[in-house]
Amino acid sequence: MNDRDQYLLRHAMRLAINGRGSTEPNPSVGCVIVKSDRVIGEGFTAPFGGPHAEPRALASCIESPNGATAFASLEPCCHANKKTPPCAPRLIEAKIARVVVGCLDPNPDVDGKGVAMLRGAGIIVDRATPELEAEAKQLIAPFIKRVIQRQPYVTMKWAESSNGKVAGAMGRRVRITSDASDRVVHQLRARCDAIAVGTNTVLADDPLLTARGVEGSRPLLRVVLSNTLNIPLTSKLVTSAREHPVVVYCSESASFENAKQLRDSGVEVVVLPNHDSHFSFADVLSDLHRRSVTHLLVEPGPTLARYMFGRSQADRVWVFRSPKPIEEGNATAAPNVEYPSTGSIEIAGDVLTEYLNPQSLVFFSPHPSADFVLTCEQLNSS
Repeated sequence: MNDRDQYLLRHAMRLAINGRGSTEPNPSVGCVIVKSDRVIGEGFTAPFGGPHAEPRALASCIESPNGATAFASLEPCCHANKKTPPCAPRLIEAKIARVVVGCLDPNPDVDGKGVAMLRGAGIIVDRATPELEAEAKQLIAPFIKRVIQRQPYVTMKWAESSNGKVAGAMGRRVRITSDASDRVVHQLRARCDAIAVGTNTVLADDPLLTARGVEGSRPLLRVVLSNTLNIPLTSKLVTSAREHPVVVYCSESASFENAKQLRDSGVEVVVLPNHDSHFSFADVLSDLHRRSVTHLLVEPGPTLARYMFGRSQADRVWVFRSPKPIEEGNATAAPNVEYPSTGSIEIAGDVLTEYLNPQSLVFFSPHPSADFVLTCEQLNSS
């Protein structure tokens, strides 16, 4: 690959970011069609059930793609057991001469078979450099984790004051960040499939756990992690459960009567096996995978956050830091993040910092995630 190839492949990868949050459970892919060193077409994956990147790029071409080069952030698919026609045959039919691929598709139905189909048709296929391949994988880390590990990608998110506090004395709820940061949080929620909190957060904040004010956002599966099921029946989550699904995970030692009352209110209660008097978060992830959840957002209190850090169960962390302190005595301290940062951006005085877990099996590159790149671009353009 020459420098021009790398530039065009990165352009395809940037296009892929535009589809984040709407294509799941499929990955968002970008494709650029180039002929005589000119971009003649480009596209990215449509929302789930719609066309993939390659046919959208071909459809946008301003001249015949015969003899052109296609730059695709992910290997073109070749299997037919899905909602849309496979992409590799479309490139063959269009008489594309060369395809440059960011990374192979880990889906066992593809995983090199798309490249083989293209080469079998006489098309030259080039792979990305190791560095670019790592960046391409990082963009679709949630998809890769779902396919390979059969678990959702996990992002933890919280807000803290300038002196590292997440709540007032005795856990009292305190407004920490700005309206602008709140909008970013709701945009992040809208790009996830499920959002989870612990019982303490329900008791302290009484959250609704929705993505408000985001156009075209998908319904979120709302999740509560609760060993005891001491969730008020008057909480916003319970009273809205018949309109928007709520799943509560609990241990075998939880109150049977509490479980019955929650179920009678429309909440789904899932009882998980005990592990040292608690249920396992890994069991939660397995059940969410069964429900086709690709990306789980956890908004934890300090106790849940430390539990997840201790078991390396977060793939990514977003921390919103306010310039203002919380100076109450016995204010609740934020957990310590020991992961490396990929970058920070200012939001109306607050600072958002992203951290990636280097021990995660889907950590491929120290570069920012697709969500963080998209958030930065949205903020810089507003």
